[in-house]
Amino acid sequence: METNAVILGAGYAGVMAANRLAGQGVNVRLVSPDSRFTQRIRLHEYTAGTRTDPTVAFSTLLHPGVDLVEAAAEEIDAAARRVHLGSSPPLDYDWLVYAVGSANAGAPAGAIAPDRLNGAQAARQALQSLAPGEPVAVVGGGLTAVEVAAETAHAYPRNPVTLHAAGALVPHFSAAARTRLLRSLARAGVTVKTGQVDPEELPDAAAVLWCAGFGVPGLAAHSGLPVDAGGRLAVDSRLRVRGQDRIFGAGDAAVITDPGYGYLPQTCATAMPMGAEAASNILRALAGEALPAHDSGFQAQCVSLGRADGALQFLHPGYTPRRVHLHGRTAAVLKEVVCRMTLRWIRGEAKRSGAYTWPAGPRMTETTSALQAA
Repeated sequence: METNAVILGAGYAGVMAANRLAGQGVNVRLVSPDSRFTQRIRLHEYTAGTRTDPTVAFSTLLHPGVDLVEAAAEEIDAAARRVHLGSSPPLDYDWLVYAVGSANAGAPAGAIAPDRLNGAQAARQALQSLAPGEPVAVVGGGLTAVEVAAETAHAYPRNPVTLHAAGALVPHFSAAARTRLLRSLARAGVTVKTGQVDPEELPDAAAVLWCAGFGVPGLAAHSGLPVDAGGRLAVDSRLRVRGQDRIFGAGDAAVITDPGYGYLPQTCATAMPMGAEAASNILRALAGEALPAHDSGFQAQCVSLGRADGALQFLHPGYTPRRVHLHGRTAAVLKEVVCRMTLRWIRGEAKRSGAYTWPAGPRMTETTSALQAA
């Protein structure tokens, strides 16, 4: 008997889940409104004009058994196991992976959010239209904001760039690593201002690039599925929706609500293990096996600060800083290696289901483990 899986979203989590399932003989339909895969970790380069195209053909990434459906999901009917699409007939499923990803939480009027392809295209055009001397404001204190600010400053040295952050930049970096990162930004010509940001107080900026946090589509909430306060699909430690044994969540649009998982950020380094694990747990369920709790962690975080500069903070598995950090050209090279490896991991999974592996997470306490098992 054939098993049909529908994957909603073709980002890092969705593509990884699709390849793992298709490689084990599951019929997979991957739903994406986009015709090409977007490397979101390259969008800061595309925004600044240092990369021509941040997209990759799905045909080079997906297992041959994956059926790509170019459409947007509008509603999930969990009772009927059916997904309603905006421009195509509905899809019935035996198993569903919810991996619709994230976007900017909402840019104010006049600002551009370059964290998705269409926003990056608009930001790229805005920067290209600047006259020398016209200032650029980048708003945000996370990885996206820092990379956009640095890349833009290097690409447009005649346009002053100011990075506005409500608090400390990249807060998961150590104080020493953050100091070195600030020096790199200064060398690039980026002025950093901290404190609460009011969009109306940026009237002098000719271009405002908004990189202040992620939001998620309202599909899960609209479909009556459990969500957290931010609208992310709530899943247990097995990545499964409580009360919906056939629905799993992965990536930016899903959150593990069991104790002990608050350290997981919305990054591709979180999304890819979640996507692979969601697929593995579907395969385990099909085989009648117990589903293990998700276990993923971190070894380091790379930050691009231009084509020849970067920062690398080594991390404990729970996304907290170690004492060791690297900077300069060495860190830039390592960042580039990681970006290229991301596609290699996806392609490796397409060739052999189960090929992709990831670092273990922090050790759970006995109390945490007992709560998850309850």
